[in-house]
Amino acid sequence: MEFFPADASIAAWELQLAQGAALETVQERLQLAWGLRQRDTHRALAMVTDVEGLLGSTPWPARRVALARARLHLVRSEAHLLHGELNEAERQLETARSLFETAGDEAGLADVHWQAHYLAADRGDVGRLRGELALALGRAESARDASRALVFQANLGRAQVFVDQVLAEREWGARLPPDSAQLAPMEGSAVEDFRGLLAAMQGHYLNAIQAHSRAFELAMLTGQIRRAITLATNLGHTYTRMSDFQTAMEWLKRGLDLARASRWPSMISLCLAHTGEALRRLGQLGDARDLLQECLQLGAGQPENRTHALALGYLGHTELDSGQGVAAQTAFAELMERAVASRSLDLRTDARLGLARAELMLHHFEPARAHAEEGLRLAREQQEPSSEVSMLWVLGDVQQAEDQALGRAGADGRALSFYLAALQLADTLQSYQPSLKLMEATARAFAAGGNFERAYHWSQRASEARQRSFNEEAMRRSSALRVHHQIESARAESEHLRRLAESEAARFQLLRDSHEVLQHLGQVGQEITNELVAERIFEVMTRHVNALLDAPCLAIYLLDAAGRQLYCAYGVENGEPFTDPPIEMKSERSLCVRCVQERREFLLSDAAEHDSLGEQVPGTTVQRSLIFAPLLAGERVIGAMTIQSPRAGAYGERQQLIFRTLRSYIAIALDNAGAYLRLSEMQRQLMAQEKLAALGSMVAGVAHELNTPIGNSLLIASTLLGSTQEFVQRVEQQALKRSDWQQYAGRTRDGLEVINRSMETAAALVRSFKQVAVDRSAEQRRSFDLKELCEQCAQTMGLQLRRAGLKLDLAVPPGLQMDSFPGPLGQVVIILINNALIHAFEGRTDGLITLGAQALEGARLSLWVEDNGQGIPASVQERIFDPFFTTKFGQGGSGLGLSIAHSISGSLLGGSLSVKSREGEGSRFVMELPLKAP
Repeated sequence: MEFFPADASIAAWELQLAQGAALETVQERLQLAWGLRQRDTHRALAMVTDVEGLLGSTPWPARRVALARARLHLVRSEAHLLHGELNEAERQLETARSLFETAGDEAGLADVHWQAHYLAADRGDVGRLRGELALALGRAESARDASRALVFQANLGRAQVFVDQVLAEREWGARLPPDSAQLAPMEGSAVEDFRGLLAAMQGHYLNAIQAHSRAFELAMLTGQIRRAITLATNLGHTYTRMSDFQTAMEWLKRGLDLARASRWPSMISLCLAHTGEALRRLGQLGDARDLLQECLQLGAGQPENRTHALALGYLGHTELDSGQGVAAQTAFAELMERAVASRSLDLRTDARLGLARAELMLHHFEPARAHAEEGLRLAREQQEPSSEVSMLWVLGDVQQAEDQALGRAGADGRALSFYLAALQLADTLQSYQPSLKLMEATARAFAAGGNFERAYHWSQRASEARQRSFNEEAMRRSSALRVHHQIESARAESEHLRRLAESEAARFQLLRDSHEVLQHLGQVGQEITNELVAERIFEVMTRHVNALLDAPCLAIYLLDAAGRQLYCAYGVENGEPFTDPPIEMKSERSLCVRCVQERREFLLSDAAEHDSLGEQVPGTTVQRSLIFAPLLAGERVIGAMTIQSPRAGAYGERQQLIFRTLRSYIAIALDNAGAYLRLSEMQRQLMAQEKLAALGSMVAGVAHELNTPIGNSLLIASTLLGSTQEFVQRVEQQALKRSDWQQYAGRTRDGLEVINRSMETAAALVRSFKQVAVDRSAEQRRSFDLKELCEQCAQTMGLQLRRAGLKLDLAVPPGLQMDSFPGPLGQVVIILINNALIHAFEGRTDGLITLGAQALEGARLSLWVEDNGQGIPASVQERIFDPFFTTKFGQGGSGLGLSIAHSISGSLLGGSLSVKSREGEGSRFVMELPLKAP
């Protein structure tokens, strides 16, 4: 996980969080909690609780969940640390350390050590501070995390600066990258912080200001608020040293504002301490005292914090400057207790120096001398020559004050010896300027001893130093102002560039959002216009309108066929449907009528301001934002659409654009649905006509087949009737002979046999016709033999084939039993035979049509109608199954036969119909069907 994510990453996670569901954004919530830990500590803690509640429901593996929990403990630890709750911070830190160690996460352990170094810093444990940083660096290098490693190196170098500037520059100055502009903001901030501190400690204040200013901007960009506050106070301290007190106070106030906004007691205390010291140097001792006492009160709960000790020292010097020896003594005595408790030698040295000055102010010479001598020992032990100079100086002041009190001013020259020792040591220090007060005290000591020449010499040196100090201060102030101007100019330019970048980013985001909206609208349009049933159009429309717009109320009104009324085809409010009585087109208050008549859109941002407009639909609530617009299909108005919201100003320019686009799609879809409805009705009528035509052909064929047996029966019957009348007449005349009787009986037997055979044939034809009629009218499913069905179809088409001079060859094997729909299947076979009859043999009378079938694997069969006709062109084959496509328009072709056959084969029969043909080589229509229909 990124150590200190930049603002752009935070913004991206915020966007993902806003767009996703809770369980879909657990990772983004975790990253936000980590990235906001210093930007907004309270929100980060709220997100920690949020993520902990979601982790149990995620599908993450156990190790990933453990690492997430470790990271959450680390966020809590840092929050407690920043709020000064050091023991709780350490407890959370140890829990995180244990989880990271178990999971073997080196980067996580690096972050643990980094936080431990801050804990050590707040406790004033300098040794542990450097040790934890070294461990953090080792973990980062083990994790091959170059970014973290560079940050830890820069902070190790920064810690080294406080111990040995020369060693820090030699060891880290050359090791760290020289140009932070090539680094990422997080690493650049750490490196510039190191270089700025090193420059400040070496007295190169201009370089320090430039480096720390860059570090501050980069720290703010990456959410390193603690570092930013420290940098602001350091900048204030540096500007103070350059006598630019106005800029110093600006920076200190900036740091204090950041600290107060974050509500971190330790950081507020640090800013108060440094601001108080700056005010002391400005001579505003009362304000300085107030701030320092506030700082001490704020840090009373964490007395081990180094800032508390720092504030005690600043307060002690403020009391010394105010002439309050007792108050100074109290402050420095408490500082000594803190220094001893924390084993901090530098604080003990400062406390001894302050106590010596305070006791001297109270004319307690022996305690003052004792504190100064102990402080001199500590300074020499620490090898701090500047502190040693201060201790020698105060020893001289103690001796001189005591001599004056005892009336032996300058008698033994002991005070002078301390002053000269201090000055001699100061001369050996590089870039160290002895204090004017020390040189003036030396001059007074020489004068007290009667050595006026030497007294004049040191007085002259003090005067020259004062003048030089004035000049240097003026130069520093001028340089500080120039640098401040340069930095402000650079900041202004940077701000200008940043705003330009934000403007471009916003423009790009707007373009991207617009592109995404248009892309989404295109998909929505495709989904809406794909629907051909009004109910489905309304369902899809509602889903997308609610997703894209604030429209709890939505309605569609359509014109009736006469164009006299608008009827509510669809209306919904808060998910509940509503109905609206038809609206007459002569209505004067209806906004639906107005937008249809005037063909324009009506937008009301706050309907309460337009009570005279519109009519409330019975049973619905009052809405504040409304859009009414006509539904246009080309130049035709087919109705009106309205969306409404209870929120005023809900529909801006972007929402109107989305609404217009959706409205266009809906108008097209509804117009298509109407056309499809009309087309479907026409198609049903044509299919009925096609079925009637097929039935007519079948009836004609059956009538022809019945004509022969019935005609033969009538002929025989009439012959037999004549013979019978003749036989009766002879019987009545009593002229009947045996031969007559035998002849009559023979003719009658033969005639009756012919009649019986003819009637049996006719009866079979009638039974077949009745079965076919029942199958076709009811689409009845039953088991049947395919060969019998094909014979019936062949018999039905027999007359037409014979009239055309064509022959039908039946090649269907017996025994192909099917559980399907014989009526629709017979209809398809007849359509295919009829198609060949009409199209395949134009100008010919000797054609052959073959109706064949064979069993296939998988309980399927193949049934085909093949002809040796003229074939089908390739261009026609591509459209041959399209509805209304025919090459015989105006010549008896409807263009629906093959479309119907294709539809029946693919839907009801559960198979497929295909064609293979080459011009001049005939055609073959093949159905592949399951033996058992679905």
